[in-house]
Amino acid sequence: MAEEQEFAQLCKLPAQPSHPHCVSNTYRSAQHSQALLRGLLALRNSGILFDVVLVVEGRHIEAHRILLAASCDYFRGMFAGGLKEMEQEEVLIHGVSYNAMCQILHFIYTSELELSLSNVQETLVAACQLQIPEIIHFCCDFLTPWVDEDNILDVYRLAELFDLSHLTEQLDAYILKNFVAFSRTDKYRQLPLEKVYALLSSNRLEVSCETEVYEGALLYHYPPEQVQADRLPLHEPPKLLETVRFALMEAEVLQRLHDKLDPSPLRDTVAEALMYHRNESLQPSLQGPQTELRSDFQCVVGFGGIHSTPSTVLSDQAKYLNPLLGEWKHFTASLAPRMSNQGIAVLNNFVYLIGGDNNVQGFRAESRCWRYDPRHNRWFQIQSLQQEHADLCVCVVGKYIYAVAGRDYHNDLTTVERYDPATNSWAYVAPLKREVYAHAGATLDGKMYITCGRRGEDYLKETHCYDPGSDTWHTLADGPVRRAWHGMATLLDKLYVVGGSNNDAGYRRDVHQPHM
Repeated sequence: MAEEQEFAQLCKLPAQPSHPHCVSNTYRSAQHSQALLRGLLALRNSGILFDVVLVVEGRHIEAHRILLAASCDYFRGMFAGGLKEMEQEEVLIHGVSYNAMCQILHFIYTSELELSLSNVQETLVAACQLQIPEIIHFCCDFLTPWVDEDNILDVYRLAELFDLSHLTEQLDAYILKNFVAFSRTDKYRQLPLEKVYALLSSNRLEVSCETEVYEGALLYHYPPEQVQADRLPLHEPPKLLETVRFALMEAEVLQRLHDKLDPSPLRDTVAEALMYHRNESLQPSLQGPQTELRSDFQCVVGFGGIHSTPSTVLSDQAKYLNPLLGEWKHFTASLAPRMSNQGIAVLNNFVYLIGGDNNVQGFRAESRCWRYDPRHNRWFQIQSLQQEHADLCVCVVGKYIYAVAGRDYHNDLTTVERYDPATNSWAYVAPLKREVYAHAGATLDGKMYITCGRRGEDYLKETHCYDPGSDTWHTLADGPVRRAWHGMATLLDKLYVVGGSNNDAGYRRDVHQPHM
C-alpha cells in the first residue's frame, strides 16, 4: 500500500496551466496508416481473423470483411448496407476475373498495383465493377502511353463502355497531337462523325497550317486517292468542312480553291475568307470563330529595343517567354521593326508597336506604328500617330488603343491619341494636365491608370486616371516612390507597379500595389 502511494505521488500531474491555449495538444502520425496496412497484410499472410470468403470464378479468396467495406462503395454497400451478404460466410462475386480480384485485394492490403499489358484490361473492368476510382485512374494512366492508331478504337470503346471521361480525354489528346498522320489511316474514317467534328473544332488541334485541317476533313469523307487527285463533288460540302477556319488559310491557296469551285455554299465561304485577307487594315475588327488561332498557349512577347552592348543598329528580334519553362525563346516572326522606347499593346490577339524611336545616335521620335498578326506571321504598317511619341505609355481600353504622352526629344508631351482598329485611324482625346514621359499604364474596370515617369529631369510619383466615358483625367494620390521606365500590370482586379529606376537608388526591383 505504501508503494502504491509513493508511485502515485511520483506520477502526480503538474498543475493545470491558466492559459486556455495550453490545455491540450493534438498529435498526428504520418506513419500510422502505412503501419496499419502492414498489420492487416500480416494478418492476411498469417491467415488470421478472416471472416469472409469471396468466390470468384469458382475459386475461393479469404479476406477481412471490415477492410473490404472500408475500401470501396461496392463492398461497403454489400457488407454494411443491410444486404444479405452481411450474414453470409461465402459471397459470390460476378463480372470480375479471379486474377483481377487478386490484383485488387493486393492493392487494398498494400496500396500497390502492378499493371501490364496482359492484365490492365481485366483489372480496369474489375475496378469499374467494384467502383474503385484510384485503380481506374491508374489503369487509364497506364494505357495512355500504349495508345496507337491500331488500338485506339478499342480503347475508345472501353472508355465509352465504362464512362471513363479521363481516358477519353487522353485518347482525344493523342489524335489532336498526331492529327495529320492519323487522318490518313483507315481508323480515322471509322471514328463517329460527331467525334471527328469535335476534334476538328478544337483549338488544341496541332497542325502547321489550316490547309491540313481542310485536307483532313476531306479525307474523312473521301478516299485518299480521290482527295489527292482533287476530284471531289463539293457542290454540297461535307459536314466536316464546317470546322475549317478558311480565313486562316493563305490567300493564294484560297484563291486557287475559289477559282475551281462551282457556285455553291462552299465557294461563298471561301469568298468571305478572301475578303478578310483583302481588308488587311480592318482585320482586327473582323475577328470571329473563323479567325481564331488553333492554340491555347499564352505567353509574353518582346520586340526590338536597344542592344545591351554598344551597337549602331537597334534590335529586330522577336522573342516570347514560355511561362511553363521560364525561358525566353526566339519565334519565327518576320523581322520586327527596328524600334526602341515604343509602346506595345495587344488587342484581339494582334500585337501593336506604337511610336518609339529608331536612332541609336541622338534618338529620333517616331509616329509610325505596326501590327503583328500571329495567324499569318506578318507585320502590317497601320496608320501613323498624328505626332511623334517616344517613351510613351500605351493601353487598351475596350476596343481602342490609347497612346499617352511621352516626348518627341524636343518637348515633353501631354497629348493623348486613341486608335480605332475599325477605321484604322487616330484621334486626339483629352490631354493630360501636365507633361510626362517614361511613365507606365494599365487598365482596370474600364478605366486607364498611369503612374510616375519623368518631367524634364525630375522623377515623379504621380497617379492619374482616365475615364473614357467622360473623356476626362483625374489626379489621384501619389505613390510611395519616385520612379520611371517601370512597368504596370493588372492581375485579379488589382493594379501593380513593377521595378523601374530613379536618380536616388538606380534600378528598382520593388513591386507596389496602388489603392484605387
